[in-house]
Amino acid sequence: MHSGFKFIGSVWQVRCVMGRGILLLIGIVSALSVKSQTATYSFTPADSEFVMEVSRGKNEVIIAVTFKDSLVFDNVAVEREASFSQNFSQCGYIEYADVKKKGLHIVKKDQYPFPASNDVLYRLKFTTADGAIRTYPPVILPAISK
Repeated sequence: MHSGFKFIGSVWQVRCVMGRGILLLIGIVSALSVKSQTATYSFTPADSEFVMEVSRGKNEVIIAVTFKDSLVFDNVAVEREASFSQNFSQCGYIEYADVKKKGLHIVKKDQYPFPASNDVLYRLKFTTADGAIRTYPPVILPAISK
């Protein structure tokens, strides 16, 4: 009978060790996933013609746009809005010639952004050479909570 208690005790010890190991593993995975999150918010249209990424820098908002090589346009207006009333104002401008000269990745800075305590919407409005305008849905750059 005594050996039976030893067996039950050793099974319990193995379970405790395994339980601690699993908890440790969950803790490590959780810490890594939190560390890998960034404060960059992006938008890619269904046709994947471009990718727009928006992030906060020090006293500015950084708007990075990567264009697909086959995309043709005359210009792109970078617009922002903070009151969710759809009254966007232009905060940046990209010409097709600049994209071809500088490469397919363009970075613009909103040097006079709305306060970081506000959620802000950023969007791109494409204009073609014949005057057609395509406005894409905005990216929400969330406010920074204090």
